Amino acid sequence: MPAVFRDALRFLGALSTLLLAACGGGGSPSASAPLPTPTPAAARPNIVFLLTDDLDVPSAERMPRLQQFAQGGLSFTRFYVAEPLCAPSRASILTGQYAHNHGVLDNQTPSGGFRAFRASEASTIATWLKGAGYRTSLVGKYINDYASGADAGYIPPGWDDWHAHVSAFEDGRYYNYWVNDNGDVVRHGSSEEDYSADVETQRAVSFINAAAGKPEPIFLYLAPEAPHVPSTYASRHGGEFRYELAPRVPSFNASDAPGVPPLTPALIDWLDERQRWRLRSLASVEDMLDAVEEALARTGRLEKTYVFFTSDNGILMGQHRGLEVKANFYEETIRVPLYVRGPGVPVGTTEALAVNVDLALTFAELAGLPVRDDLDGRSLASFLRGMRPASWRTDVYVEHYALPNDQTYALRSPQWFYGETERVSVYDMLADPYQLKNLQRQTSPDDLAAFRNRIQAYAACRGATCRP
Repeated sequence: MPAVFRDALRFLGALSTLLLAACGGGGSPSASAPLPTPTPAAARPNIVFLLTDDLDVPSAERMPRLQQFAQGGLSFTRFYVAEPLCAPSRASILTGQYAHNHGVLDNQTPSGGFRAFRASEASTIATWLKGAGYRTSLVGKYINDYASGADAGYIPPGWDDWHAHVSAFEDGRYYNYWVNDNGDVVRHGSSEEDYSADVETQRAVSFINAAAGKPEPIFLYLAPEAPHVPSTYASRHGGEFRYELAPRVPSFNASDAPGVPPLTPALIDWLDERQRWRLRSLASVEDMLDAVEEALARTGRLEKTYVFFTSDNGILMGQHRGLEVKANFYEETIRVPLYVRGPGVPVGTTEALAVNVDLALTFAELAGLPVRDDLDGRSLASFLRGMRPASWRTDVYVEHYALPNDQTYALRSPQWFYGETERVSVYDMLADPYQLKNLQRQTSPDDLAAFRNRIQAYAACRGATCRP
């Protein structure tokens, strides 16, 4: 291992020890909302946040209209999720906190899902923006197991307009599903007009249209189910992507993990068909994005609107012999797309390391809200204004809970990946970007200890101590 990296690791290890001493423990975030900013509400920008479900970067890059959208703004090529699983990731987006702080460790009870998130609902990006004069709307998926343990018509604080899938008794994602429509629980069936992405598109456009001519800025959180399994697509897109295959990258049907059998030809054929379904389901998300931008333009809001597009986590589609699996630390799972367009946003790409815990603070800063020290992320607003902060993070922390008391960790820097699961993994991501050669045995004990010190500091951090 290069001496310069070894020296850097030792420095980071020492820094991590100090951070660990300064870190607070877990627990629920403060329920208090920030004080309103004196900036008039009408002067604040609109924010549209489009959050897909299980969208990996390779699939996003196969979407032509999405890429056209991305080329008109700033793409974060090193954007990671704090936890590669739906509910914990979405909780991190809404609160700006790592899972060990917001307490949503899994998709279902007792350690995850909606019930675990209830303690955080009093202080989310929705309550902050509503308190600052925004009109807020959530359309689509809120969080797993919503609204288990609450009234079926329950609406969380901070939302003026609510059209959320009732996933606690969900029997379908794209057809045959239930929705809480501003307190009324309604059933959508199997007719073509019930296709969930189209219903959500209509609802989002109606929300934008209803705000026409009004001074309040809007915050639209738009969360379609696509491309999550079963990746059901609208019939109009059934003939598209007929020749697409699962990504044939060096890690496809390859693995350095012991005991993982090769994929059979039948499984590979299945993966290829699954990929075509995923892309077809995403075509309706492209329709959604087009319709939202058209509505913003028609109502005179587009030039004052930031539009964000991302995913809650990625997924393995044959890489490392994974069959549509997440909740692991491979690059294809923890790295997701982030595309942003809006007023003053530069056109191009940035390789700055970013995490989805950064989004809440980014929205807050764009809205002119006071700086919050209780959040774990860092604002990306400077990048959206064409400026890079004088100092920025040099690594990204990712965590996952296989069981409530079984925390696993990963650390990603521009060159190195370090992970602790059932085994320790070290990859040189410049020489081995597909994570096929574990260097753990070639890494010195001192360097492994430095990695571990660094990751342990993150694992106990809270607020400002998560932002060294």
